[in-house]
Amino acid sequence: MKSVRYEGTLFYYDGPQVFEARDAIGGHYVAVNVDSDLVSMPEKTLGEARDRYLVVGVAPEQLRQFRAGAIDLRSLLVGSDENECYTATAENVAKDALELGRLTTPLLETGFLPDEGFLLHDQASDTVLREARERNNFVLEIVAEPPEAATQHRIHAETLAGVLHHAQAMIRQAYRKARMDYGIRRQQPTDALLDVVVPAASGSFRVVLEAADRPDLSGDTELEWAFPQVDTLFEAAASPQATLAFVRDNRGDLAGSYLQLLRFLARNRMGLRYSWAVPSSETPTIRAVLEGQTRPLIEALSSVEKLANEKVILEGKFEKFNRNTGAWGLSMKDGSYSGKIADEGPNLDGLEVGASYRFFCDEEVEEVFLTGKEKRILYLNRHERI
Repeated sequence: MKSVRYEGTLFYYDGPQVFEARDAIGGHYVAVNVDSDLVSMPEKTLGEARDRYLVVGVAPEQLRQFRAGAIDLRSLLVGSDENECYTATAENVAKDALELGRLTTPLLETGFLPDEGFLLHDQASDTVLREARERNNFVLEIVAEPPEAATQHRIHAETLAGVLHHAQAMIRQAYRKARMDYGIRRQQPTDALLDVVVPAASGSFRVVLEAADRPDLSGDTELEWAFPQVDTLFEAAASPQATLAFVRDNRGDLAGSYLQLLRFLARNRMGLRYSWAVPSSETPTIRAVLEGQTRPLIEALSSVEKLANEKVILEGKFEKFNRNTGAWGLSMKDGSYSGKIADEGPNLDGLEVGASYRFFCDEEVEEVFLTGKEKRILYLNRHERI
């Protein structure tokens, strides 16, 4: 009799409801608990301890698409080989081999299939909420499904580095903007915002991070401020026009870093899912951008002129001006600022050193890959004396 063994849980609710399995020669299978609410089945007989599963052989690429949220569970099962459909029972799927019995009724007639629309990326992850409570801290889980994950639990080192780099760059800009909204000085904090605490959780390739700064006595952490706008961007991922409307009203470093993340995902043929929670959360917040959504979003956002430019107004005393390079300096209460004259910007020949001026600038950010260090350049568009 054919048997398979548990490989990893895809959806958990009071036990593994959907999980991956492998046979002796590495064939890929998906098992669905047919006694659960995922399908319309009668109640289990009183005292019955063994769970019953529908077990279906699936193509690795189709399984990857399901894990990435590109197809729903019903489509994955219906698209399987009709000769590779079985049932099995087990008390403990993680320990017991599942002995398979061939399904004699056509799959569509069994009543075993879940309803349409069960997307894995919509399902709450218990990992992030459990970690948040155990660590008493803000916790973020990032889930990636690159093409190399189709046949094995793996991700290229360069891809993982890119995922973390681009995700944290976007979070950093959201955090910086939130601090400004709360009236905290505009300079970007230099300390790390997130630490990796679980490098690779089981199942899909997942990385779990927590806030580098411990929460205060009330359990709050400033990093939580960063996520409302990040959540809004990802929530609108299915609608390029909705995303475009949002970034037109919120152009700047956050919008630019989101576009860079999308370009990275498109180059690597992958989507991205994240979830976050704090100890007081009842459920985690979950958002995703699917592989098929990245290119329409990139096309829409690329049409916005100077998407990543952020408007900055500086008030201080004029210090210097280099006529050859267009460089200028302005002294303010919290330090000195310098920049360049924008294309078609103003002539500074008539400005008086030591006098007070208001400079209206565009700020562009260049970020060094891996180090995460930022090079911020201010381009002066106009000025007025104050």
